[in-house]
Amino acid sequence: MVLFNHATREMTAKIVYYGPGLCGKTTNLMVIFDKLDPSQKGKMLSLATKTDRTLFFDLLPVDIGKVANFNLKIQLYTVPGQVFYNETRKLVLKGADSIVFVTDSQPAMVEANRESFANLLENMQENNLDPNDTPIVIQYNKRDIPGVLPVEALQERLGFEGYPFTEASALKGEGVMETFKLVSKITAKHLMARFKGGKTEAPKKPAAKKTAKAPEPEPLPPLFPEAMPFPESPMDGGYEKMEEVSLEDLLSEGRERPATMSGNVPVPVEEIEELGHHELVPAEEPVAVAVLDEPAPALAGNNRLAVLEKQVAALESQIETMRAQHRAALEDLVRDLSDLLSRVRSQLDQ
Repeated sequence: MVLFNHATREMTAKIVYYGPGLCGKTTNLMVIFDKLDPSQKGKMLSLATKTDRTLFFDLLPVDIGKVANFNLKIQLYTVPGQVFYNETRKLVLKGADSIVFVTDSQPAMVEANRESFANLLENMQENNLDPNDTPIVIQYNKRDIPGVLPVEALQERLGFEGYPFTEASALKGEGVMETFKLVSKITAKHLMARFKGGKTEAPKKPAAKKTAKAPEPEPLPPLFPEAMPFPESPMDGGYEKMEEVSLEDLLSEGRERPATMSGNVPVPVEEIEELGHHELVPAEEPVAVAVLDEPAPALAGNNRLAVLEKQVAALESQIETMRAQHRAALEDLVRDLSDLLSRVRSQLDQ
């Protein structure tokens, strides 16, 4: 569910890296964090325990450019792969706009990949996410290990035919940025189609092969410039920039959204819809419009003061409304985190 903020002209999309335990999800985010230009990324947050280095999520907000007239920001999440953290995976998956399923290419991991993908589809259904309307990109990771299965064999055994895919060796940094660029562009095109009022089906496995060639859809306007949209910075020796905290620390400190999220916390909406000024401000009150090139018409003394007072009152009313909405959203988030903490503690006590 894309977060849409008309005030700041921003869309915030959520991409979740999913897969079995130790398949390379967190490594993907670490490589992306190191390779992205500092002006494009925010702080990376990791929550870990002794049994799992990604108990809750890794969050990496990235600014990748514009979609239509809106700045598109992407937040990358990973989920814990271990079986007993399913409730955490379900919570992190909520509201995802796209998914990268990281597949372990080793023959011994075929069954774990199959179970993890089935768990993904089940949790998508629990979160009311339609697999046919949510882009899913497959990354075949660990291609540098001797004896891995060919991609064609993995596609056949896991039923991944028809999904867009990349090959990668995350530990070596190979294929990671290609995966990120692919899922980012697919997500941007998907959001563009929704923004224009249409509903497009995400790339998915075909039901059956057809001999007749389907008509090619009309191409969308380019969403990214010809130049490389993700300027790379040199790889660092380690990942000292990543901050590791515990879930209890996050709750006690009342941590807010990362610093790259400008403006107020956006309120999620089910559909992307641009509102006109008559819907944002009551019709009986004047609308304040900023004009750069043309001076505002001069008003006589008392009339101008009255207009300004009405504008100030309208702005104060909007601010109070936004504060109430944001307060409610944050309270819901705190409740969800409290419930999650209770579940995790009960599981650890067992």
